[in-house]
Amino acid sequence: MILKKMMNFSKDLLRVMISPEETFKVVKDKNLENQGLYFYIFMYAFLGFMLGGVASAITGVWIIFPIAFAVIVTVIALVKLIIWAIVSHIVAVFVFKGKGSLESTIKLMGFSAAPFILGIFALMTLILAGTFFTSTMLFTIMYIWAIIIGSAAVNIEHRIGFGRSFLSVLGIPALIIIGLMMLVGVLQ
Repeated sequence: MILKKMMNFSKDLLRVMISPEETFKVVKDKNLENQGLYFYIFMYAFLGFMLGGVASAITGVWIIFPIAFAVIVTVIALVKLIIWAIVSHIVAVFVFKGKGSLESTIKLMGFSAAPFILGIFALMTLILAGTFFTSTMLFTIMYIWAIIIGSAAVNIEHRIGFGRSFLSVLGIPALIIIGLMMLVGVLQ
């Protein structure tokens, strides 16, 4: 039973990474959007636990660091997801006239944690082999892939096309952040 659930989890992880739009259509048809949040929490908790393991190996404090890191990383990640989904939803609805809901946007964007399996491998290669360059490349690919999956989630939820979804997820929010940074730089 547990092995079957683990195999289904692995299959779902691969399905999201290989074909996110098709997977999101199936998820929406079967009303399984909540799995995105569960998936997001699990991946970040696992990644946080691994970061805590690295910190505990450095400091010598064994039990508390991995658990504390898992909790802290998960809470910060959930706040990040909610802010990212709210900004993407606002841009999709008000700029591009999207038709989706904020709740479903948050849930579907939770699947953007699927590429974080690459982050786990990046940490493992960094810890075990000390390969800084390989780990950096894996982290870069992980973040690019997460943005693509987030764009697919906004596209499926708001039905605005992939280009507009990409602008909702990354383009316009990045322009706003750059504009704010320029404003802060001018005011100093």
